[in-house]
Amino acid sequence: MSNNIDTNAKDIKANSDIKVTDEQRQHYIEIAAYNIAESKGFTGGCDLENWLAAEAEIDRLMAEGKL
Repeated sequence: MSNNIDTNAKDIKANSDIKVTDEQRQHYIEIAAYNIAESKGFTGGCDLENWLAAEAEIDRLMAEGKL
């Protein structure tokens, strides 16, 4: 059982070393910005605000290793 735990810890460490490409980051931001706009009922005039909020959220998630 101990060996399985050690293996899982190594897998977690290996996964944390995976980098998000610029294209993936852009895609995540696009999706997050869309979701933000949708949650606001797609009201106009907030595109930049939505984009910047999405960018900040994705960057935070990346910094925390959640993406």
